[in-house]
Amino acid sequence: MLLKGKEAADKIVAELLNEDLSNLTLAVFHPLNDGAAESYLKTKEKWLKKINAKIEVVPVDGKMTQDEFFRKLETLNKDTSVTGIMVELPLPVKIPEKELLTRINPFKDVDGITYFNQGRIFTSKNEDLIPCTAAASIKLLEHYRTDFAGKNVVVIGRSYIVGLPLFKLFLNRNSTPAVAHRGTSDLKNLVHNADIVAICAGTRGIVKSSEIKDGASVVDVGIHVTEDGKVVGDMILDQENEETRINYSPVPGGVGIVTNAMMLHNLVQCKKMQ
Repeated sequence: MLLKGKEAADKIVAELLNEDLSNLTLAVFHPLNDGAAESYLKTKEKWLKKINAKIEVVPVDGKMTQDEFFRKLETLNKDTSVTGIMVELPLPVKIPEKELLTRINPFKDVDGITYFNQGRIFTSKNEDLIPCTAAASIKLLEHYRTDFAGKNVVVIGRSYIVGLPLFKLFLNRNSTPAVAHRGTSDLKNLVHNADIVAICAGTRGIVKSSEIKDGASVVDVGIHVTEDGKVVGDMILDQENEETRINYSPVPGGVGIVTNAMMLHNLVQCKKMQ
């Protein structure tokens, strides 16, 4: 079965429309002259309109200094008219990661990347503000009534914004998760024995569909553009009609759509936390 994201995303938005959506503003640090960033910004604007939220774009070019960046960040942190803050990485100015993750107001941290919010994830079962892609992966599986309890899970990738929070979200649901990474010696065996595989390595072809056991579910977070302009994920479909044998999220049309909806969810959560 294909785990398509549109229905799950529409459900999240529909639920948000029952919330107090007044005076929502998302501030975005946006790198200039970056084609991918321009595309992401347009997508944010499109989705924010669904809940009548405003966007404040903070353009960042190579001339901006670290001091200027953090002065602007502090202004947004204190601005009561700004509900949430996102930083589109990579920026054309080098920002120390530790500084970024400690100086964003954690109650405006739509990405859920600050040390404060990461700490909440790993020291409790609180799921109020989870990094959007990790949360979207779980929401997509839940939408298709995936059984988590007691299931063997492999998360491929250990980034603090996807792989590691995903590990904790599976653990919260009584799965038995393992995190695979470049040091993992027998990835194929882990994948073959998994009931759920979450691929967030950013490496095209790290998993082939034929390696997934019958009936297993796969959420593919990877995004790649082929030479002929086709958008594909991390997993390669090397057999025909795999949707009749396994459950997997297509790329595009899977996790990415739900990620956009979770951005809106997190913006509303930031308002509640404030």
